[in-house]
Amino acid sequence: MAGVYGGYWVKLSPKPIEFLVGIITGDSGLSEYRSGPELVNFFNSHGESDLYGQGFPSRHIFVREKLQALNGGDRIKAVVESAFDALDEEKDHAEDVAFQFSKLAAQDGIKLRKDYHYGFYHGNEYVQGPIYFEVVTIERPMRVQFEKVFLTHPSLKEGVRKARRRIEDGDFDGAITTCYTIIDQFLKLSLQKRDVTFKKTEGDIKKLYKLYAASASLEVNAETEASLRPLLNGLSGLVTGFYEIANKAGDRHVSLYRPASRHAVLVVNLTFAFCEYLVASSQQD
Repeated sequence: MAGVYGGYWVKLSPKPIEFLVGIITGDSGLSEYRSGPELVNFFNSHGESDLYGQGFPSRHIFVREKLQALNGGDRIKAVVESAFDALDEEKDHAEDVAFQFSKLAAQDGIKLRKDYHYGFYHGNEYVQGPIYFEVVTIERPMRVQFEKVFLTHPSLKEGVRKARRRIEDGDFDGAITTCYTIIDQFLKLSLQKRDVTFKKTEGDIKKLYKLYAASASLEVNAETEASLRPLLNGLSGLVTGFYEIANKAGDRHVSLYRPASRHAVLVVNLTFAFCEYLVASSQQD
């Protein structure tokens, strides 16, 4: 059916339309300026057949009218994606702008998902291709009940807030990445509190947890009670699971698969339960 993408009509409400007007014209300062002829060429590349000449309306009026005419049809998805192509050269800036648009478009059931064009090998080093953004539909998030979490450090509280927001916004890969950051920061703060030496730039939570487990008597050894071994092995396995899903389904690297809402909710709840258990265990030392 024309105009349907992933089961949803790609039809934008006024706020994301206005955001796009600023991006396409360049008037918002977030993208390069496009002249009248350039705007005509932009839309003609998507199947329109306009000419630039006498009587051409104001640039922003022209763009707004074209977007409103295309909105809900089978070409609006490609128009939105093309609008962000000019941002590829500035990765951090492009991601921020795409995120701003996604927050506005979330109410319409869509967002922009970051991906990468093919890269190449330069000797033994892989050079990542430029980023691009694809319009994808948002799964309606499950309602998450956030239990009281014993995370009082400002950076961890901010991480909890981000995880909550990303779940509610339908940004499930982002929520998983945020959980990885929470665990990373939690383990580093816990190691500092225990005066355990560790590499502050270490980004592998498996290595961090191994240090923590050794300092907190959570390692399995010959003296460990048989009834506790499955639990302690499970904690180690859980950390490995966090590491793997963040690499494969989060947005830390190129995603190998896209997580559904239930996957992100599971990771968020397990993250909080994991941190709470470690806090409770440390209080018994």
